[in-house]
Amino acid sequence: LGPWVPDEPDAPPVALAVSGGGDSIALAWLAASWRKRLVAFVVDHGLRTEFADEAASALKTLAELGIPAEVLRVRDLPYGPALARRARDARYEALISACRRVGAVDLVVAHQADDQVETVAMRQKRGSGPGLSGMAWISERVDVRIVRPLLGCSRQALRNTLRKADVSWCDDPSNENE
Repeated sequence: LGPWVPDEPDAPPVALAVSGGGDSIALAWLAASWRKRLVAFVVDHGLRTEFADEAASALKTLAELGIPAEVLRVRDLPYGPALARRARDARYEALISACRRVGAVDLVVAHQADDQVETVAMRQKRGSGPGLSGMAWISERVDVRIVRPLLGCSRQALRNTLRKADVSWCDDPSNENE
């Protein structure tokens, strides 16, 4: 995934995007065994009332893993056309802003192999044409690198890992809405 600065007290933290779902909780669990200098961000889009409980669960799990975390709130995101895209754009804007604030140059997200298949299928359905591709392992922004280390892992493998580690997670019911 490219060069990483040594995990020393004065090194910038590596930021994790954590929703509380199985993929991101597995990412946090794996990252906690890899680095000490981590910070997690949980984004609340304000679209589902039950998210408060999911965020509280995620914050509890992150604290148990020794990962400092905070909730980032995205407001003024009305329902309507292209909600998923607008929510994603707002989420990344909030995450990258938080990375800048804490000095993190790497934002690690939990996209995994099943997400990759879904991305390719959606792009194909839209008619993206020749050269169709999925998500990149690393996406460069101006001052933050978005890293997707789980693209080679299936959702089931990540959940099996959590079960074996006896770590719980929440499932967002909207992920099952095709």
